[in-house]
Amino acid sequence: MGLFDWLFGKKRDEYGAGLNRSYPPSQPQQVRPVPSQGGPVPSAGTPQNGKRTSYLSWRRRRSRESVVSVRDQTLGGSVDPQTGRHSEAGAIGNLGGSPRHPDPYFDAGRVASHELPALPHLDSLAALVETPLPELKWLSVMPPFGDKMWGHYCLFEVKKKSGGTRLLAAPLPRLKAVQRRILDKLVSRLPVHGAAHGFRRGRGILSGATVHVGKDVLVCFDIKDFFPSFTFRRVSGFFRWLGYGRGIANAIAALTTVRLTDTNRRREGKWEHPGLAKHPDMLKRRQPELPQGAPTSPGLANAICWRMDKRLSALARKFGGDYTRYADDLTFSGGEDFARHAANLIKLVRKIVRTEGLALNEKKTRVMRKARQQRVTGVVVNEKTNLCRRDFDKLKAILHNCAKHGPAGQNLENHPDFKGHLQGRVAHALHIGPERGARLKALFDKIVW
Repeated sequence: MGLFDWLFGKKRDEYGAGLNRSYPPSQPQQVRPVPSQGGPVPSAGTPQNGKRTSYLSWRRRRSRESVVSVRDQTLGGSVDPQTGRHSEAGAIGNLGGSPRHPDPYFDAGRVASHELPALPHLDSLAALVETPLPELKWLSVMPPFGDKMWGHYCLFEVKKKSGGTRLLAAPLPRLKAVQRRILDKLVSRLPVHGAAHGFRRGRGILSGATVHVGKDVLVCFDIKDFFPSFTFRRVSGFFRWLGYGRGIANAIAALTTVRLTDTNRRREGKWEHPGLAKHPDMLKRRQPELPQGAPTSPGLANAICWRMDKRLSALARKFGGDYTRYADDLTFSGGEDFARHAANLIKLVRKIVRTEGLALNEKKTRVMRKARQQRVTGVVVNEKTNLCRRDFDKLKAILHNCAKHGPAGQNLENHPDFKGHLQGRVAHALHIGPERGARLKALFDKIVW
């Protein structure tokens, strides 16, 4: 106790509290039973081991209290505990339930609160995706690779702008059809935060960039390994949080995730094992993950990021700015007051993203003032949305050469449909910046195909 406190009468008792405070309490404290330990826990304010708890913060006090244990949903063995028969589907078939014995862990009220379809057992999931139950189990469980057994995904290598290659896993037709039904009937109905603009109907790069037009400063981040960060455990845990049982959650996660080593490659008309053991992605990505080539991956990633988007959006409002996210691109913008706190914002964003199980690519973190070109997902937003000058000049030169010398010698990247490729780029320019897009459209119309 300091001299200042002693002079002004704020003397301390044996528990460290001021004597002028009403402590110990005059009324007996209420206690509540805790099933996990079978004994009472003193309420806030009761001394424990000679230390006070009434003036601790809520989070510190809550962390010291016992918590009711959560009922574990054990997987069991390969024998169905309900029928005693051997289950070929393993843990998914054992725990998914049946019409006669629904999954006891299914929370109908919680699922209904999110306006999602009720799936109390695997048969209801099979009916939702219009697939027979045996085929659904076969698609959920990755078969071992062999002469007559193939995986459900095909692996591709795509070149990256920064050098090297990126591995993409695309589902084969039977699994892809099931994933499209899951997307239409389940994933598209999942709650998504309003700050997400990627892979959503009626939204895109233009809607996300329009929010940041004419701002004094832009702060842009990039999430490292965005889709691979959402593993089987995260997808399954997300659906369990929504109220589904562990069997249904595991089945949905198995249908929408894949391990890179369980994929195939197509070479010279034959299927073979990827054989990319030394590839960087193969070495560091060992867990089943959301594949970038599956139709369900963007929607699931947006839904799982709901809490992160909510926290980052609140952080932007606290600093007087705006926040949007397009896939793995995070963008903040604001006025001069926002610009003065940019350094503190970067630290807090890094902390929030890390606590959400993700990581930032520090090399792509950018702070763009109004005096320089400000770009959001490739769109210039200094005064209005427009196409980048460099991209405009490059496309203008290609269209000019096609109109003057013919398109035959201008397809340097060997696009199979060169006309459709140029037509799509011109349409994108018209969508982003109508003025520059109109000039490109006039050049395109002069080409003789």
